[in-house]
Amino acid sequence: MFFPPRYIIRVLKSTLYIAFFVAILLCFIYFLSDKRDASVTLWSLIAYPVRMLIFFVLFGIAYPLVSFVKKDVMLVRTFSEERINILNIFDSMGYELTSEKDGILTFRLKSKFVRFMRLFYEDMIEVEYNEGKVSLSGLRRDIYRLTRYIEYLNKNL
Repeated sequence: MFFPPRYIIRVLKSTLYIAFFVAILLCFIYFLSDKRDASVTLWSLIAYPVRMLIFFVLFGIAYPLVSFVKKDVMLVRTFSEERINILNIFDSMGYELTSEKDGILTFRLKSKFVRFMRLFYEDMIEVEYNEGKVSLSGLRRDIYRLTRYIEYLNKNL
């Protein structure tokens, strides 16, 4: 079974992301608790380390499968006529055009902090365009939001 390198990188990033989040959460629980027994250590908060490691790995494998999508949007007019409107939609959502080649526009978030919080810089959205449709691929939440804006734009022509 072949996994593309981009998927493997996303698995590693999401595994590290959830492990980091849980570690921060455990530190908050440990250091902010009022009653602390001398026998309770930070390591003892992890009751089943092997199960937790298995959870991290399973989360890392599943998260990229469900959180990254590709969605098509049919255009009423041609892409060249809608290009400026689509660029304005991405700009209003906080994205900037980083590259364009071979019929694919690549957008990244403008804010470096938000980019970091989006699974360690997994914020890229690719827009593949033909004259009758555009295909957006990236994080599910952003893709669905952007496609709704583009569909709304098409309805109001």
